[in-house]
Amino acid sequence: MQLKMKDKIIVAILVVLAVVVFVGGRMHDTKTSFETEKWVEYQGNDRQLMLQDLVDRTRFVGMTRAEVKEKLGEAEDEQDAFLIYYAGYPQGLFGTKPDTDPEYLVIEFTDEDDKDKVTASGVMTADVLPKESVLRIKGDATDSTVLVPTEED
Repeated sequence: MQLKMKDKIIVAILVVLAVVVFVGGRMHDTKTSFETEKWVEYQGNDRQLMLQDLVDRTRFVGMTRAEVKEKLGEAEDEQDAFLIYYAGYPQGLFGTKPDTDPEYLVIEFTDEDDKDKVTASGVMTADVLPKESVLRIKGDATDSTVLVPTEED
């Protein structure tokens, strides 16, 4: 039985709608609104789900170190020039992206006049973290050299 042109168009539209609904649903599932309590008491990859909302809605530049800590809690690595927060593994359409390095939220304090104010922020992987960071990958990037915060840290 051959489909008429009208039926083919209807089937094509239904297929496109099904794909849009599926992809839209997956995209919605990978994003969560930022909440300080959830960020501080994260489990697994929870921070990654909130990261985009945090970055989109928060202007870190100009905030004080105390304001950042009030919003994000204690950092996994803290130096005079920066705070680094473990953010988790990047998310793809079907969950965590395979073969990726974890990401970190880096808050920088590099202004000579006011070292207590944030001058920059960004999301980075361990191989491009500031050289003073204890979380930076040193040497060849292998699974065993990626430092990820643990319960004991």
